[in-house]
Amino acid sequence: MKGLTVFIADLRKCRSHEDEEKRVNKELANIRTKFKEPSINGYNRKKYVCKLLYMSLLGYDVNFGHREAVELVDSTKYSEKQVGYLAVSLLMDDESEYLRSVVRALRRDIHDGSEWIVCLALNAISNIGSREMAEVLTSDIVVQLLSPAASMFIKKKAALCLLRLLRRFPESVKAHQWVGRIAPYLGHRDIGVTQSVASLMTALAQQYPEETRKAASFAMRRLKSLVIDNEYTLDYVYYKVPAPWLQIKLLRLLQYYPAPESSEARATLLSILRHIIDLSQDVPRELQQMNAQYSILFEAINLGIHLDIDQGLMQECAVLLGRFITSRETNVRYLGLETMAHLAAYIDRLDSIKAYQGVIVQSLRDRDISVRRRALDLLYSMCDVGSAKAIVSELLRHMAMADVALREEMALKVAILTEKFATEYGWYVDVMMRLVSLAGDHMGDEVWHRIVQVILGNEELQVYACKISLQTLKAPVCHESAFKVSAYVLGEFGHLIANAADSAPIDQLKALQSKMTSTSQSARAVALTTVGKFINLFPEIKTLCLRVLDRYRGALDAELQQRACEYYALGTLEGEELLPTVFEEMPPFPERQSALMSRLLKREADTEDQRTWVYGGREMNRERRGVTSGAASNDSREAVAESSAMPVPATGLNDASPGSPAASKKGAQEALPVEPPTDPSVAKSMRNYARLLWENDGILFDGEEIQVGIVAQYKPPSGRLGVFLGNRATAPLYNISITARAADGSQLTIQPAAGQEAEQPETLMPLAQARMFFDIQCQQVFTAAPTLHIGYTVAGCAPTVSELQLPVTVGHFMDPVTISVADFFARWKQLGDSGIAESQHVLPSAFLTKDAAGLEWLRSVIGGMGFALIHGADPEPNNIVGVGIATTQAGRFGCLVRVEPKPTHGLTRVTIRATNVEVAQSIGGNVKMVFESR
Repeated sequence: MKGLTVFIADLRKCRSHEDEEKRVNKELANIRTKFKEPSINGYNRKKYVCKLLYMSLLGYDVNFGHREAVELVDSTKYSEKQVGYLAVSLLMDDESEYLRSVVRALRRDIHDGSEWIVCLALNAISNIGSREMAEVLTSDIVVQLLSPAASMFIKKKAALCLLRLLRRFPESVKAHQWVGRIAPYLGHRDIGVTQSVASLMTALAQQYPEETRKAASFAMRRLKSLVIDNEYTLDYVYYKVPAPWLQIKLLRLLQYYPAPESSEARATLLSILRHIIDLSQDVPRELQQMNAQYSILFEAINLGIHLDIDQGLMQECAVLLGRFITSRETNVRYLGLETMAHLAAYIDRLDSIKAYQGVIVQSLRDRDISVRRRALDLLYSMCDVGSAKAIVSELLRHMAMADVALREEMALKVAILTEKFATEYGWYVDVMMRLVSLAGDHMGDEVWHRIVQVILGNEELQVYACKISLQTLKAPVCHESAFKVSAYVLGEFGHLIANAADSAPIDQLKALQSKMTSTSQSARAVALTTVGKFINLFPEIKTLCLRVLDRYRGALDAELQQRACEYYALGTLEGEELLPTVFEEMPPFPERQSALMSRLLKREADTEDQRTWVYGGREMNRERRGVTSGAASNDSREAVAESSAMPVPATGLNDASPGSPAASKKGAQEALPVEPPTDPSVAKSMRNYARLLWENDGILFDGEEIQVGIVAQYKPPSGRLGVFLGNRATAPLYNISITARAADGSQLTIQPAAGQEAEQPETLMPLAQARMFFDIQCQQVFTAAPTLHIGYTVAGCAPTVSELQLPVTVGHFMDPVTISVADFFARWKQLGDSGIAESQHVLPSAFLTKDAAGLEWLRSVIGGMGFALIHGADPEPNNIVGVGIATTQAGRFGCLVRVEPKPTHGLTRVTIRATNVEVAQSIGGNVKMVFESR
């Protein structure tokens, strides 16, 4: 196109922006004239649209030519169609009036006989990616992906096009309708197609974990063929490494699923991981080979950590990672630190990682900021009670020289670690006051708010906090955040140190005044509230306080003026009844989701693939691995606490302190007695108990004095049960004891976890929390649930003993098992004919006619009870069928369930067949109780 070449040459010859703009305006006028000619041919239309594209790329506003671009799209010539799609992708937005015409053309071209035309259409869909395209064209793209007649090139483009639409409009592509047909393509003979499908399946696995579960077996088989069987073509060998990108994608995909149930599959997966690790022992000579091989290795280590199928492998991984974090290569150090942070976020014993603590601290001074960031993440993940002081001290020392981009994240992590692992009140206050002084300009108000909350909730902390606050105000330099904390604390608890030397009320007021004038308006607003509280606390300096308030009654800032006027009016009232009421001491803050953790997790949010673990969340990571079914769930322990109605397991200062994260949600439930209750007054308590039959955490008992929460993890035939006792009374609880007993020790053993008996507190302050963990072992099938005994004494009252039935049944030791549809009904018929054990209930379910989500709730209940749901097995689409194996030390018992809801009749028939009559009856009783409590 000579005219386009000449136009570009003219623009390059322009000596100023004004000359270029004149030439562009002249050409725009010429193009408008040409577009109005009815006889314009396809070649000229293509040339002028290309000129518009070039001007648009230079930054000029091109608001016409859309119709001509659509006409090029409708052309039968490939070159014109190519330019048309390019123009549509760059010039049009989602609101264009011509978009519908483009969608029609795309739908036609997707089914064109030419491979090049189909690929042009798929590229255009990916580039534009509008909601209308996602809704209208998804089914056509899926047809191209699944069509046996489509070329490999088209299949790759189709898979990546679906990935683009899925990420942008997940609700519009209706993936649940076709996701099950995509998984087998992980075993496609063409490695390029498999690689594209692997990217698509990784995105689908994060949103549809159950529907994509069978993808794990296809991915594992394909990985075995690449790594162990060496089945690949030379076209995909990169520096002696077979298909490295595909290996990485498959290893990452497997991290969204739990470890396989069968011993054969576990052995295969372990052999793949060991083979990859063994290959990495020899250091590659070429840089490209080293990058590819190490990338696979780090992803394999991440998968091994996630699955946790061999402790020896984990120790070997720790040694390997220790070698990598000392490497000269920046990329290797980065990946080594990140993977070691993953390992530290899971394992219980951190000794193997602490051996490299000096190297990790040294990495905080690395020249590369990304390495420094990963070193910070690793220190945060590996911190525990024993190493908290050393790590926090290093981070504070490094904060003064840290990058501005890293300082806010470092401050947040120091604040979280200090609160989480503090064992001395003085150390907590010293560290936090030093933190706000060092990094106050680089962090939000959440940090000083959190400091105040902790101090308000800990009586033992308040005197020391007042002393440090006064010293901070008397110092020559005081950061504004430290000023706010000090002013707030003295306003609440200044009277506690009023009799100490150099801490008289007048000294406190002078120290506050000395810094007020140099602070911002928000800090002065806090200080004015403190002055108002001084009027109530210290009548001897009332006159001086009123002078300070009077000075601000004419302030230009409306907030300062309003506070000063209102506090002055309160201080000058004749009666003194209102003043103590208004300025009453603040009660401990009710605990909610940690604002510090929320802010940190928001900074670490992923933009594409969700991470299957969180930094520094060992409890949350272990719970997700042991409880969930492979879906990437919330990325923080606090998020689980907020979504569940139970106290948060806490450590450090939070273990036995009022106002710490032990504050529990209030309710009106009554205690659940050992025998199933029938009185309507305890219906809500039955609902709590029934919910815990298919969920692993929640409130068990919510009374006037105590609240009991449960969190459980099961790995049949074993389990661990956490009991969290919260004090809801206004007085402390004394002589606390938490014990659990099984009805028959030969069938079920329940005993405190190692070291738990010594952790039982003798005293529990108001709004504080105690915790106790029990190890459970299922010896044989049992019918009687264990009981929980909680004893305590409230001041001035007789000892109280509460006996609660624990939600532990044989159904909790169920392993989900996936089988084919034919095998299910063959087994179902076999169990029915044998008459070994069957439990059937016809249950009222009026909620099915009122609640549109009733069927989904039924599926959640059956899945939560340990059954693997077999989708599409029953001819009736609303019916639910599942398979599980109840595992005890004495043996394993197969169990099948079939749920037949009838929304029109408001009834549901639940049939359970098992190889053991007590298993069937127990699970049937659980399902019945869940239905009755809804």
